[in-house]
Amino acid sequence: MKKISWNKVKTIVKGWRLGDYFRQFSIVAAGIIVTFWGSDKITEHSRQKEVRATMQLVAEELEYNRKELRDVKWLLDIDVHMSALLLEHKMDIYDIPEDTLQKYGKLFSNLSEFSYRTDALDVLKGSSLMQYISDKRLLQDVMQTYFQLGRTKKDVGDYYQVKTNVLMGIIDSKRKTDVSAGPDDFRDNISFLLDDDRFVNFVIMVPGFLYWNEFDELDEMLDKQIQILKAKYK
Repeated sequence: MKKISWNKVKTIVKGWRLGDYFRQFSIVAAGIIVTFWGSDKITEHSRQKEVRATMQLVAEELEYNRKELRDVKWLLDIDVHMSALLLEHKMDIYDIPEDTLQKYGKLFSNLSEFSYRTDALDVLKGSSLMQYISDKRLLQDVMQTYFQLGRTKKDVGDYYQVKTNVLMGIIDSKRKTDVSAGPDDFRDNISFLLDDDRFVNFVIMVPGFLYWNEFDELDEMLDKQIQILKAKYK
């Protein structure tokens, strides 16, 4: 192995100028900084692209949930309207036109429920993307909207549970009295229900069971949130 001439090394080092050294060091340091900066920019761009795609899914999911809310509200409005008519006519269905009874007849049979999706929200929460959403107020509003959907689902579920208990209770009573068939006429069927105090009490309770205006408020909240998300993450 060739021996290193330390005298030669000393000569070279002594020949360096301080300015040249710092210039060379600066070039190397700048190259490293630019490399890391470029890598960070690429990573951030990719991350924000993921955020945008996920928030677009959230907007689509909220649109679906708004449709579900409007569908169940339509059914609930029928119950409220029909109960108001029955109260107005003192439970006398023969004083109400047949076509009106048919139009709002779901009060006497419908046992629906309100469901909403959280798949896109679960993806957002299950990933690390939430921390990269700079607009924390927007994120808070999104979470609050889903919270309100959950509360509405519970309220609607409570309402239909009461209605189910009343209708099923009447049907069970009918079976126990060995009545093989009820009346065939639609008006007579309604009269059969109204002959039971449990159903009458339910009808009286319907208008005040829920804060019905909250459905409109939630609808407005959903609409506003959808528009904001679409505009920000288009």
